[in-house]
Amino acid sequence: MSEKLSVYEVVTQRIIEFIEQNNELPWRKSWATVESAQQNFKSRKPYQGINAVLTGMSGFSSPLWMTFKQVKETGGNVKKGEKSTPVIFWSTLEKKVKDNDEDEEKTKKFGFYRLYHIFNAQQIEGIEFPEIVKPIQSFDPIEEAEKVIRDMPKCPPIRRDGNGAFYSPVFDVVTIPDTFFTPEELYSALFHELAHSTGHPSRLNRFKEEGDDHKFGSQTYSREELVAEMSSAFVLNTLGIANESTDKNSAAYVKSWLRALRNDPQMVVTAASKAGKAANYIMNKEEGHVVGDK
Repeated sequence: MSEKLSVYEVVTQRIIEFIEQNNELPWRKSWATVESAQQNFKSRKPYQGINAVLTGMSGFSSPLWMTFKQVKETGGNVKKGEKSTPVIFWSTLEKKVKDNDEDEEKTKKFGFYRLYHIFNAQQIEGIEFPEIVKPIQSFDPIEEAEKVIRDMPKCPPIRRDGNGAFYSPVFDVVTIPDTFFTPEELYSALFHELAHSTGHPSRLNRFKEEGDDHKFGSQTYSREELVAEMSSAFVLNTLGIANESTDKNSAAYVKSWLRALRNDPQMVVTAASKAGKAANYIMNKEEGHVVGDK
């Protein structure tokens, strides 16, 4: 088994176990705002993409994390019996390969995922960690959601009187109905469809990378749906809009994602990377490191 595949399997299995035990999708959990996001204690860089999911579903109240090496270098110790949480990062290596056209060797870079293990501040002793408290929300999340939509770069036209929620890549138009029961359901659906729209050539051009076969039930359809699902959750979590009340948390919906993840161990890692980019695009944020970036 290759290292790359083992990384996918380790991460996917952890997420599958969480879903089975909690009957909920971990990427739909409400995380703290940027000020108190899950982050590395040394660099203070928030985790993004799949790493935000992995650390967010851990259940610890502290958002601060360290590698075993960082703990030792800082003069602390990991408490006896504590288990680590896996996170992954994109790395590259250089390798000489033969160029068939010129019949000579050239140095090329190859990318791969590396698995790291981190520990939460609550699992560590001998280090004085600062208390990080989630700030009191000082804005109206619904108003902020509308502002995000207004400020989204090259935002597609949005029809708010349709018979269903969908995005048309041919016409580059988002359509949603005006019959949602709650604002949370409305914005959950709207950001889902806006996430789809980021795949358009005028934005992130994701559809060209994946091909145009997004027919219902196909593998690329499932992957693109997961990108939109996770991206919507990332945006809602950032805005502080609860989304656990939507019908997408039904038992059947959760089980459908369990089947999809088991059939494709790579799906959740690659989707989380693309979802992070899509969410950053929607929120007009300068893109930081998202797992899977080359």
